Amino acid sequence: MTSSIRVLHLEDSPRDAEMIRHHLVLADVSCDIVLTNSRDSFEAALTREPFDLIISDYNLPGYDGVTALKQAQATQPDVPVILISGTVVEEEAVRCLQIGATDYLLKGRLDRLVPAVRRALQEAEARRARKRVEGALSESEARKAAILDSVLDCIVTMDANGTVIEFNSAAARTFGYTKEEAIGRSLADLIIPPRFRERHSAGLAHYLATGEGPLIGKLIEIRAMRSDGTELPVELAITAIRSGSATLFTGVLRDITARQQAEATRARLAAIVDSSDDAIISLAMDDTILTWNAGAERLFGYAASEMIGRNRALLVPAGPNVELVSIMERAARGEAGEPLETRRVRKDGSVVDVSLVSSPMTDATGRVTSVSTIARDITERNQAVEALRTSEERMRFALEAASVGIWDMDYTTGVHRWSEILETQYCLQPGTFGGTFEAFIERVHPDDRESLLATVGKAMKSGGDFSTLHRTICPDGTLRWLSGAGRVLLGEHGEPVRAVGISLNVTERHTLEAQYQQAQKMEAIGRLAGGVAHDFNNLLTVILGFCELLLAGLTPDDPRQADVAEIQKAGARAAGLTRQLLAFSRKEIIQLTLLDLNVIVADIRVMLARLIGEDVTIVLRLGAALGPVKADRGQIEQIVLNLAVNARDAMPSGGTLTIETANVELDEHYAKSHLAVTPGPHVVLTMTDTGIGMSPQVQARLFEPFFTTKEPGKGTGLGLAMVHGIVAQSGGIVNVHSEVGRGTSFTVYFPRADAAAKVIDTPPAVARPRTAIETVLVVEDADGLRELTKRLLERQGYTVLVAANAEEARQLFDRNPSIGVLLTDVVMPGASGPELTRQLVEQRPALKVIYMSGYTEEAIVHHGILDPGIAFLHKPFTSDTLGRKIREVLDRPAEDPIEPPRMPVSD
Repeated sequence: MTSSIRVLHLEDSPRDAEMIRHHLVLADVSCDIVLTNSRDSFEAALTREPFDLIISDYNLPGYDGVTALKQAQATQPDVPVILISGTVVEEEAVRCLQIGATDYLLKGRLDRLVPAVRRALQEAEARRARKRVEGALSESEARKAAILDSVLDCIVTMDANGTVIEFNSAAARTFGYTKEEAIGRSLADLIIPPRFRERHSAGLAHYLATGEGPLIGKLIEIRAMRSDGTELPVELAITAIRSGSATLFTGVLRDITARQQAEATRARLAAIVDSSDDAIISLAMDDTILTWNAGAERLFGYAASEMIGRNRALLVPAGPNVELVSIMERAARGEAGEPLETRRVRKDGSVVDVSLVSSPMTDATGRVTSVSTIARDITERNQAVEALRTSEERMRFALEAASVGIWDMDYTTGVHRWSEILETQYCLQPGTFGGTFEAFIERVHPDDRESLLATVGKAMKSGGDFSTLHRTICPDGTLRWLSGAGRVLLGEHGEPVRAVGISLNVTERHTLEAQYQQAQKMEAIGRLAGGVAHDFNNLLTVILGFCELLLAGLTPDDPRQADVAEIQKAGARAAGLTRQLLAFSRKEIIQLTLLDLNVIVADIRVMLARLIGEDVTIVLRLGAALGPVKADRGQIEQIVLNLAVNARDAMPSGGTLTIETANVELDEHYAKSHLAVTPGPHVVLTMTDTGIGMSPQVQARLFEPFFTTKEPGKGTGLGLAMVHGIVAQSGGIVNVHSEVGRGTSFTVYFPRADAAAKVIDTPPAVARPRTAIETVLVVEDADGLRELTKRLLERQGYTVLVAANAEEARQLFDRNPSIGVLLTDVVMPGASGPELTRQLVEQRPALKVIYMSGYTEEAIVHHGILDPGIAFLHKPFTSDTLGRKIREVLDRPAEDPIEPPRMPVSD
């Protein structure tokens, strides 16, 4: 042996180990021996390094040769193992050889050791060579199988009987059989549809008999069958292989289902392209037209034969073709073009609006070879877009002009969108709304949230329309009223998906409604107060008149005189209250003059100082060049006095009362938000105190008669009611602004009068001596008042005729031509005083007439202003005022007859 071998020797006896080594050396066996003497050292050596030969003693303490043999086979199975024993037990030797030992030797016959070693090494080498050949063959077969299994096409081999002898993985996947199921079966039964099997058998037999066949060496398309019976189209190529006397047939099949589907899809796409209304054009990279579909023919008017091969620039309007260059540059980089809206020229020269989309087309290597362009006629769409834009602009203008806010709620996302107008209505800057329903609710007045949520919640359940009215508080504390309408849209399962709506700022309208309701309430109270004053004045006239008669008949020392005087004082105070009621209800008779508010305020300042006390400072800020107002001076003074007293009561610890006047111009906007205002020039009187202020609840009832915040017995509640009535009768308005703890400001607006206006004032009569023939006709429906008037006039020497109504008066008038003056009540059952006057004046134009009443009527006055030339006696009256009025009228010159008043207009 020329090369050294590695030997693992297991021997517990050193002598025996040396003897074996000696025999190997003598035989010129070049070896490197690793000696082990125990099981552990033996197994460690096996796992540590490879060996060419293993020699083991058969008998070892606690370890035998059989176990060592098995351990060697498990660790290094290809290494030969020679067992050496001191005794011969044939059964053991046979057993060891059967297990796999190379040889079994006796220690007494070591002359056989070297031949056994050489034979063992030769056999081991032969085994290794055989394994190498088998490995190579196996590897070749594996490569062949791997190649067959990795091929995507189906490869099936059958013998001359049509039996399958090879069936690759692609065939198994395609036809649904495992290799084991397919090999050994007839190919016809596996993949040939029943209707083609007879033809298959005949073709196979013909080829075997003649060596010719219609399918051999050709590529054809046939129908094949899967294991589940379904059919598929396949492309087939068959090769015949002759091996000696045997003939094998190998078929390569390819499933062409996807290819046929793709071809069908391409055919459909081609049909779609050709039937599309869009123009679909493909271009070479030099802009030459390659394809031109029917849609292009319809859109541009050119037939395909006219355009294929020509340059696309033919379709582009004159001018720089920047867009074409950009499209081709992007396509050359492999980038799809952005959608482009442009214009193109038709064959007839007309221009069409088109939308273009361009995409690069590449070959198998990825190189861009052409560009596909789709053009769509968008002329009508652009016209519709323009019409929609115009409509939206009109709608936007209408909504903005009407100050209508719009909102949109998406319940699927929770997004709540507001228009800028709506944000403005809620006192927000544009774009600052939170965008959620919760953000909206936060803007709603706390007192209105519950009702609003209930309304919206009901609509969310049932869908449909809803309306709301609620308040919002601006950052500056102002309150706004907003009216809304909305619609909730439900999904297919009844859930809310969307809601839309509008909103209007109705603060001004709500304010006007509140003002109108307040005005109606005040008007109703005024009518009631006027009626009460009328009836009360009749009673007061009787009370005061008879008190006067009683006092006239009593001596100064009569103890009853004081009692009657107290009754008379009480009646006079009651008359004062009725005058205040009449002032509130605008039933008081006034005579207008041109007045300067600055003069009146300056004249009354001293009186005000005494009235409100030293602890209140009066500050005057009177406007320059103040315009005149047409009013009754006494009433204007009454306004100033009442407001001053009201201010004093609001400043129990003192303060400042500021009185201001100015010229102002009230415009249409202000008039729209204040019910009783007429736009135009006004004069304003403002009185501001630094007192305790008033709550909104008190302000709402401020001008109601008999409403007072003072303790019982300390106020009648008629002062501010009278102010309201006087201002309204003068054609003006009064506003109040007050905050608790921050004082109160009353602002009174009077219409500015023309400085050149004339005010008719009846000159005082010149007294003439009374004659005995003067007769007075008194017409009064109240019995007590009629009797009192008769007695008062008779005491003054007049002849008095009395009538309870117009009919009695006409009869007396006809019978008594001596009647010189008619004293008639204005309001009576049947014919009124003015109607009676007209009838009697027609008979005797020189008849003098005096009207008496407890309140005004439109028959003789207009809005409480006495008609020029009318003689009027206000109830309650005294004997003195009655006599002076009778004397004034009788002494008026005959050339100034009294014009009968206009008759009232009745419905």
